Amino acid sequence: MKNIVLSMLSLIATMTGCAQEKRENKLMNSLVRKVDNSIPFLTKDNEYIYVDRTTLEPIDGRKYKRASLYTSTGYALVDTEEESIVIDINGKEVIKFREGEISLSPVNGLTFYKKHREYEKKMPLWKWEWNILGGAIKKEQTYHSIEVGVVETKQILLQKEIPWLEESYYLDMMEVGDEYVFWNETLYEIKNKHLKKKESNILTVLEGNRFIKETRGNFSIYAINQNKALHKGLQGTETLSILVECQLINLTEINKERYIPEVPKLLMDNDTKAIYAFPQYDKVFPKEIKKATATQIEFIKQTSLVYSITNSPYFLLGVFNYDHDIWAYSWLYIDIDGNVVDTVDIDHFKVRDQIGYMVWPNREMILPDQFIKNDWKVGKMMYYSGSKELYEVRVNTKEKQGVYGIWNSKEQQWDITPQYYSIRILDSEREIYAFQKEEDSSFILYDNKKKQEIETKSYNSIYSNGMVEERTEDGGFVNYYIDIYTGKEYREE
Repeated sequence: MKNIVLSMLSLIATMTGCAQEKRENKLMNSLVRKVDNSIPFLTKDNEYIYVDRTTLEPIDGRKYKRASLYTSTGYALVDTEEESIVIDINGKEVIKFREGEISLSPVNGLTFYKKHREYEKKMPLWKWEWNILGGAIKKEQTYHSIEVGVVETKQILLQKEIPWLEESYYLDMMEVGDEYVFWNETLYEIKNKHLKKKESNILTVLEGNRFIKETRGNFSIYAINQNKALHKGLQGTETLSILVECQLINLTEINKERYIPEVPKLLMDNDTKAIYAFPQYDKVFPKEIKKATATQIEFIKQTSLVYSITNSPYFLLGVFNYDHDIWAYSWLYIDIDGNVVDTVDIDHFKVRDQIGYMVWPNREMILPDQFIKNDWKVGKMMYYSGSKELYEVRVNTKEKQGVYGIWNSKEQQWDITPQYYSIRILDSEREIYAFQKEEDSSFILYDNKKKQEIETKSYNSIYSNGMVEERTEDGGFVNYYIDIYTGKEYREE
């Protein structure tokens, strides 16, 4: 009898859980529809109202000085003459801020906000700025008031008053799985839309739910759900030793940079002398080369860059080629067992310089010589994150200097021949771009699949969310939204 009762209770709990899940899914689907259908519309009175994206029918009668799109979580930022306001999908005012500005960022199902206010603070006598030439005494100093929190729960993560030239805070939260958020050197666990501190003083988060901490110059690597360090007592190094045919090769200048990184690119275990390499520090660099030719060994002796290739058994070895027309690296690869190879078939791993231009794969690996015209000089290349192997390529031609094209390395073809002074990818999957035909000219919309311009109007700026900036007749600017796929403008003529 007891077993029957327990089974019935279990069944009821399961049914209740399923019903709750169905209700949550229904609410989420309803929210998604509302978010997708609502868009700010600029009226003749230079005010914004929210309308249905398809019918252009007003959703409510509220008018704003400025208005944003709704976040995926169902919140938007609007301005009136007096204050900045966060509203929900039904137009209800959630957060108000009178003396500054608010910004929003949706991450892992939550909406983070930052309030920012600049003001002049009276300083004590010993902090006055005296002008030795007899000018005025500055008795005030510019300060920032910053508050960061969660819209849904009003939970405050940070409140600070800081001088203008000191530390800054950004809404650069990072998703870590479905249950965690990383921000401001802190890992938070999400519980019922509230954030609970899991770990502080984190330098960086790695793949595989791992992170790196530092204690008195020693680095440790942890897994999120383990209190004991995976690796501890690690120290930064710029030297590397490899045994080759009973001869020890000492590489003394590896991954040297102009600015010292927060986490060294090579970490050495003080006890085992094992070397872990940037970016994921996920495997031990081999101590001995098992298989390599004489040419490969000579190359290794000149190595100045060592990276770990993520989700593979390989490490990347680079030698800088100073004699190349365009300075670049030559490459070799070594696996965890010490086997050296000249090439690897890996298309997901990218190495960029501090500006974001491609270092590896290099130009020849991405864009073969036969696709480059004789009068072209190919410069920097930039990878479009989230795209299917699309690269922006800078080219100097006989007619034009510093024009850009889009190279599709998967299809081995030019999606866009180098001819534009600026290119923006607005939707890589549907191949919607914005082009600047001439230097300092306006941007036009372009559908690469149809190989045609979208409408004929141009804008001072176009963004992937559909916001455009247009120059007015009086020399000013006005912002409103468009449909980047059709050119339809959400404004009153």
